[in-house]
Amino acid sequence: MYAPGATGYKPIALSLEPQPGVVLRETHYPKSEVYFFQPLDERVPVFQRPFRVVQDVMLDASRDGAAALQGKTSVTITGTLNYQACDDKICFTPKSVPLTWTIGVRPLDRERVKR
Repeated sequence: MYAPGATGYKPIALSLEPQPGVVLRETHYPKSEVYFFQPLDERVPVFQRPFRVVQDVMLDASRDGAAALQGKTSVTITGTLNYQACDDKICFTPKSVPLTWTIGVRPLDRERVKR
């Protein structure tokens, strides 16, 4: 799998759709390794072992965020995972996979504790 920084190929990329009430954090990829493809005398960053892509998502606690989430019982996060995989003999067609997660939400508990 091509890693971010690969040129001339389609590196893996997670892209989540922004929406009111949701804060998207930076996407984190693991450290890649450089693969030397001798027939083309080419070096490219790749992932050759199982790996995890991480992007934190949080509910926006600001006034605008709370207003956007008012009355909602769930939030659906959508995005796309784009990538191109290869082996020693062939590069497969680049893929774009739609992603969807639905997460239950509850209103903030704003009642103060009685002393």
